[in-house]
Amino acid sequence: MDWIKALAVFAVAIIHVSGRYLEENLLFTSNWFIAVGFESLTRYAVVFFILASGFLILRKPEPITNIPRRFKRIFVPFVFWMFIYAICYYFLIDGYSDVFGFVKYFFYGFIDPTSVCLLFWFVYMIIGLYVFAPILSKWIENSSFKEIEYFLAVWIVVMILYLAMTLTGYDTIIYDYLRYFGGAIGYFILGYYLAFKDSRYLQSRKFGLLLFIIGTFMCFVGTVGVAYITGVQTFAFMSVGDITPNACLQAVGLFIIVKNTSFNKLSDRINSIIVLISLESYGFYLAHLLVIGALKKLSIFSLENNALVTIPLFSICVLVSVNVLIYIMSKIPFLNKFTGFKSIL
Repeated sequence: MDWIKALAVFAVAIIHVSGRYLEENLLFTSNWFIAVGFESLTRYAVVFFILASGFLILRKPEPITNIPRRFKRIFVPFVFWMFIYAICYYFLIDGYSDVFGFVKYFFYGFIDPTSVCLLFWFVYMIIGLYVFAPILSKWIENSSFKEIEYFLAVWIVVMILYLAMTLTGYDTIIYDYLRYFGGAIGYFILGYYLAFKDSRYLQSRKFGLLLFIIGTFMCFVGTVGVAYITGVQTFAFMSVGDITPNACLQAVGLFIIVKNTSFNKLSDRINSIIVLISLESYGFYLAHLLVIGALKKLSIFSLENNALVTIPLFSICVLVSVNVLIYIMSKIPFLNKFTGFKSIL
């Protein structure tokens, strides 16, 4: 799970760095194609966080009494970072000076956190899963793998329906009444299933690699193909939350690879770094966009530079900078409660 979360952290950095090149005025340029490639390789990012949380929580009974503790560990860091983002965006970026307006802006963030930072949708999503976890864990405990597979099969159908509606613009009432199976809950349950289901396919790294390649190929070809057909880029294969067939295939494939890889052969130093990144994963998610914004001011990260060099270099800088920031905060008594350090994520 530490490697799962560490890979998710790095993929999140790549997604939000390469997203800078997905602008309409860069469509079909070499940097745009490179950015689509990096985006396609890392759509598993948020999915990995949900898979990890699903495995860690659903593997054992989850009493309702755990909810307040989990809520606190998620919500307290979120409030702190939302306050920091609100200050930066309202006063520094938008240039407002009205304190009363800032208070309204900040508190509206509790109703719609994406109004302060688009990435904060994740917080309410994971809280929703935690609230539902006691019911899910009881169901998992009393269900066979066949019953779990039934749920996942319907969830996949709903996922495909949603992608089809997004691409074609046609709605269907079927989706409206199957949406109970939709959303991130499928990944939550899938995290448990992939970890505990006994199957030769789930023990094959070659099979995992095949799924990863197929998912990546679907995202890249789908994004480029639709752009050529319509003349505008689409984010249907890169939607928020990545409840898409391509992201699902990619995440499942990489999960299988990681699950069946022995990391004991690596040095203790490397594994200890991975564990640290894992422990800081929630704090990283909350803080990294601010660091990306600060680093964007440096000329070496200009959109005019070669994205093949800039994206990985920028992503590594973000990965190191944010993790150092969270680590330092975790050592300061007043600030450590806002880091999300050792969160279940």
